[in-house]
Amino acid sequence: MVKKNILFTLSLCLFFGGLYGQTDTIPKVRKSDLKKLTEKYDTLSSEFNKLKNTLQQKEKDEELQKLLNDADRLSQKEKTKELDVSKKFHSGVRSQQGLNPNITVEGDFFAGISSSNNDFITEPGNLSYGNNGFYLREATVSMVAPLDPFTRGKTFFSYGADGAAVEEAYIEWLNLPLNINLKTGYFFPEFGPFNRYHDHALPQFDRPTALTNLFGNANLNGFGAASSILLPNILFADATNLDISVFNGGNDCSFASGWKSGLVYIGHFKNYYDLNKNSYIEFRVSGAAGKNDPVIEYNSYIGSLGIIYKWVPVGRTKYRTFDWKTEFLYSSREVVGGTVHSKGFYSSVQNKLNARFWLSGRVGYSELPYNADEYVWDFTINLDFWQSDFVFTRFQYQYNSRDFMVAGNWGIPEQAPSDHSFLIQVVWAMGPHKHEAY
Repeated sequence: MVKKNILFTLSLCLFFGGLYGQTDTIPKVRKSDLKKLTEKYDTLSSEFNKLKNTLQQKEKDEELQKLLNDADRLSQKEKTKELDVSKKFHSGVRSQQGLNPNITVEGDFFAGISSSNNDFITEPGNLSYGNNGFYLREATVSMVAPLDPFTRGKTFFSYGADGAAVEEAYIEWLNLPLNINLKTGYFFPEFGPFNRYHDHALPQFDRPTALTNLFGNANLNGFGAASSILLPNILFADATNLDISVFNGGNDCSFASGWKSGLVYIGHFKNYYDLNKNSYIEFRVSGAAGKNDPVIEYNSYIGSLGIIYKWVPVGRTKYRTFDWKTEFLYSSREVVGGTVHSKGFYSSVQNKLNARFWLSGRVGYSELPYNADEYVWDFTINLDFWQSDFVFTRFQYQYNSRDFMVAGNWGIPEQAPSDHSFLIQVVWAMGPHKHEAY
C-alpha cells in the first residue's frame, strides 16, 4: 500500500513537471481539473505523513518493549541469585541450620605385618601404632564453625588404642590489629612442617622416627595460647610469619606431662618464596624449651630447620604435583651428670602420578634424645590410591635399622630388632572433610 502511494505521488510529480516543461506541446488544463488534482495530492500527502508517523511510532514501541524485556530478564536473574543464598537472615536472627557446625567423621584403619614379633614393634604404644594384626588407629569426629565474623571454633574428638580423647579443641580470633591471629585451648602448635598434621593427613602412614623419638606419636601439644603474626617481608621473602606458643603439655618424651611440669615455650619463624607460577619454597626455623623432669627440673631444648618445596603445574593440579619436605632437628637434654646432645633428620617426597595415584618415599635418621650413641634409620616407600576425595588406600613398605636397647622378656634389656614391615591403610571421611591449614 505504501509503495503504491509513493508511485502515485511520483507520477503526479512527473506529470506536473512535464506540463511545466512542455507547455507548448500539451494542451492547457482546465482550472477545475487542476483543482481536483491538487486536492487529490493533498489527500495523498496527508495519508503518507500519517503512515510515516505510524511506522515511526511502531519502531519506538518495539524498542521500548525490547528494553522492558531486557530489564525483566535482569530482574529474574537477581531474584535467582537471592534464592541461591544458602544462609538467610530474618529479623537479624540466624536460621537453625546456619548455627550448625561443619561435622566430619573420619576413620583410619590399617593391617600390618612385620618380620619381628618383638612387643616393642607389635604392640601399640607411644612410639609404635602396632603391627602383625588389624587395627583401628583412629576414628575422629571434627566440628568446625565460625562463631561470628571475628572468631571460629574447632574441636576434634578421637577414639584409638588408648580410648576416647580430645585431640584438639580451641578458639581463634582472626584478623586482629597489626596482622595478628590469636588461639587458645588445646591444640598442636606450629613446630616444623609436620606437627600440625593429624595422622590421616600424613604423606606416609607414620611420622618420621626423628619426630617420634622427640615427641612420640601424639605430636607436641597441650593447653595454652598462641599468636600468629604476619611480619614485614624479611630477606626478600614474599611472606614472613612468626608464631609464638606457650602451653602446659608434653608426653614424657622430651617434655614432661602434667600440670606441675611447667610451661613449654615454642617459637616458629617462616619465610615463603614464590619461585614461579608453578612452584614455591618455604624455610622454617623452630625452637622449643621446657622441663623434661618436673621433680629435678631438668630442661630440654629442641631446634629445627625445615624446608618445603612444592611444584603444582597451573591447570594440571588434578594430575601432577610434587611435594618435598625436609627437617633437621637438634636436641639438648639435661640429665643426671651432664647434657645429652642428639640430632636427626628426615626427608619426605610425594609425587602425584595422575588423577588417582601418588608415589611417595621417606628416609630418616635419629639419635635417641637420652643417649646419642643409640640411633635408628628408617626407609619408607608407599603407593596411594585415591578412589575419591573422601576415600584412599595406601600400600606401604618400611625398613627400620635399630641400634639401641629395649626391654625384653622378664624385663631384661636386649637389642632392639631391625625389621621389614608391610601394611595396608584405608582412610575415609563422611562430611565436609575440612582439614587444617597445613
